[in-house]
Amino acid sequence: MAARGVRHFVAAVGFLAVAAYATIYARGWADAPIRSDGYSYYLYLPSALIYHDLTLDAVARDWYDGSYPPFAAIRRWPSTGRWLDAVPIGVAAMMLPFFLVGDALTWWSNFPRDGFSFYYQQAAGLAGLTYALVGLALVRALLRRYFRDGVVLATLVTLTFGTNLFHYATFDATFSHAFSFCLVAAWVLLIERWRERPTAAASLGLGAIAGGIVLTRNVNAVFLLVLPFRCWRELWPRRRALALAAIAGAACLLPQAAMYRFITGSWWVNSYALLGNYFNFATPRIGSVLFSTQKGLFFWSPALLLAVAGAFLARRWPRSFVAATGVTFALQLFIVASWSEWQLGGSFGHRAFTDGFALVAPLFASTFDWAASRPRARALIAAFAALAVLLSIAQMLQYWLGILPYANTTWSQYRTLFLRFR
Repeated sequence: MAARGVRHFVAAVGFLAVAAYATIYARGWADAPIRSDGYSYYLYLPSALIYHDLTLDAVARDWYDGSYPPFAAIRRWPSTGRWLDAVPIGVAAMMLPFFLVGDALTWWSNFPRDGFSFYYQQAAGLAGLTYALVGLALVRALLRRYFRDGVVLATLVTLTFGTNLFHYATFDATFSHAFSFCLVAAWVLLIERWRERPTAAASLGLGAIAGGIVLTRNVNAVFLLVLPFRCWRELWPRRRALALAAIAGAACLLPQAAMYRFITGSWWVNSYALLGNYFNFATPRIGSVLFSTQKGLFFWSPALLLAVAGAFLARRWPRSFVAATGVTFALQLFIVASWSEWQLGGSFGHRAFTDGFALVAPLFASTFDWAASRPRARALIAAFAALAVLLSIAQMLQYWLGILPYANTTWSQYRTLFLRFR
């Protein structure tokens, strides 16, 4: 049964995700898929392929009388007057095949071919859903190399429904997190295969995935540290393979660098500088990021405590990921906690960490594997995981229904609204 469950898990989640996605938009629980952050990530596609304007001027002129609305992370660069989109081009590049399908369907139908009508909206939303499923398939492939099917199934269920991953595959699918989750899953799996056989194709793939990770969310460059921490013995002997990977990665980053050069005059810039956001490294809000009712990582996803336990229980192969995961998480935590917008706006749970869930999957599995041979521990951990998953699902539905606030939840609000659906 466990083997069948693992084999069909991604398909089952896909069925649930499509049903949830359809329900969300059929019932009006959310605005159109291309909204908020998703709008800024997506904008490159209609600008280039519908309006034939890489400067972003045409969309602003046709839709907003020449100036983008405040929710869009798009501002004019002071010295050049050109539009700068604060988010990079990676998500748009990953959406491209779906955009082309949406464009073809729009051309065939009576909807306006403006980049934002029905088929464009659904193509963008379903792109995020699809990449989340691909990411889960990659995590499954990684875990099945080292763990029994029962452990893999428990890990996949907890990772998908005990965190905000399912939310970012459906409700907020046009945000960057489903795309980044997929890329980080591919990164971790490819590192393992590259360790076994550092072929030219594997090295090029490694570089391309690394470039894609940075292009999707610049701050996710911290995930590139997994390679030196996981493969530190192999780096020097495989320096030629690494050079090939570096060339591939640089080639992926070149379009973004060229765009920054055209817009600002510099090859790389802090694209968020114009939004009024800033870092305060002297007083990071670490406690709030981890435990607060606002967006506390462990407050809203207590299932992740099982991954923390796994860092101490891991043996053999998963043990090799503890240092990489710990360093990556610590850097992410410090950066996010130092950011003036540390809540990252409206979200279910803290979305800054969703991207790296593939990296903590082996730690989840380590906890379940340790408990499997200890009946009392197994019952306790199974009960905790089940309750954490059910709580996460219930609160996700509350968020979808607008019962839970999108941000700035107080303890008083949380207690009053706890598991309320009316």
